[in-house]
Amino acid sequence: MITGRMEDLDRHLGCHPNLDAAILHLREMDLSQLADGSYPGDGRHFHINVFHAPLGENPQWEIHQRYIDLQIILEGAETIAWLPRQDLSGFTPYDAEKDMQTSLDPQAGSPCTLQAGMFGIYFPEDAHRPGIGTGGVRKAVVKVRAEVIHKEHPEASALHHLGTKPLKTPRLLLRQYTVEDAQAMYDNWAGDPEVTQTLLWDTHPDAAYTKRLLAGWVKAYQTGRSYHWVIEKEGEIIGDISLVKWSAIDLGGEIGYCLSKKAWNQGIMTEALIRVMRYLFQEVGFHRLYLRHAMENPASGRVMEKAGLKKEGLMHQAMRHKGEGFSDIALYAALREEWLSEHGYL
Repeated sequence: MITGRMEDLDRHLGCHPNLDAAILHLREMDLSQLADGSYPGDGRHFHINVFHAPLGENPQWEIHQRYIDLQIILEGAETIAWLPRQDLSGFTPYDAEKDMQTSLDPQAGSPCTLQAGMFGIYFPEDAHRPGIGTGGVRKAVVKVRAEVIHKEHPEASALHHLGTKPLKTPRLLLRQYTVEDAQAMYDNWAGDPEVTQTLLWDTHPDAAYTKRLLAGWVKAYQTGRSYHWVIEKEGEIIGDISLVKWSAIDLGGEIGYCLSKKAWNQGIMTEALIRVMRYLFQEVGFHRLYLRHAMENPASGRVMEKAGLKKEGLMHQAMRHKGEGFSDIALYAALREEWLSEHGYL
């Protein structure tokens, strides 16, 4: 069992390959904006359920075999008791459809109260008793596949993971972050509400918050499956570009970026985006890359068009404003063979 706050979730990269995939997927998501329901995740290694749950005494323990539970509290507070599964008795026969065995063993276990913004990770060896408290809670449960698909497995991905390699353009160096970048990142874009107003993440409250976040990003590089660059120009860091989510099954990924105001309207982001797309298509092996932007930010759409992506459609009221109401989101995408050919890389 592992518990903590969501901003520290990256610290637990390396525990399990499929859990790594879920953590990297969740890093750029705002789960609180999702309606209750089931979401496919990356299609194979994990899926996400968002729901409201009533709280009470709940005497029933549960254990799983095929999935790791990553439980995230979105609203309210919930107490979840824990014990090693071997310390309990009286489990029901395994229900393969629900991936569950239950027990009414009267042991109290070790209770842990998770507040909004906290998580708990429960592995197959962890018996847990959720739903304890009063009132109700809104939560997300990420069901992470416990079985690891190895490279020789017929379902293994065709992606050739190389991680965040340094990339160069005529004006830019795209490189891995270090924690020493925190103050400049905060000063140049992460702490600027004008930069973040149409993004999915909130303006950072201070440089200390940025430094904690970077510590997790730096650790994520160790997995070899994190693609997250800081954009440097003439020795100064001015922006960020990353693969915020990807599917090993569909060979598709979503790119996100942001740029300091001092670097706007200079073609810098287009230059960085083209270099990253070339790397992800040619060297890593993605088949489809896509980007989205809020309609209140048309400049981002122009970057995508200049980089050779094609507009595929409009998602109406798909993102909640940081104030009130919702934004329409434009979707742009590129396919590997078409894009490489159009840019003269084939």
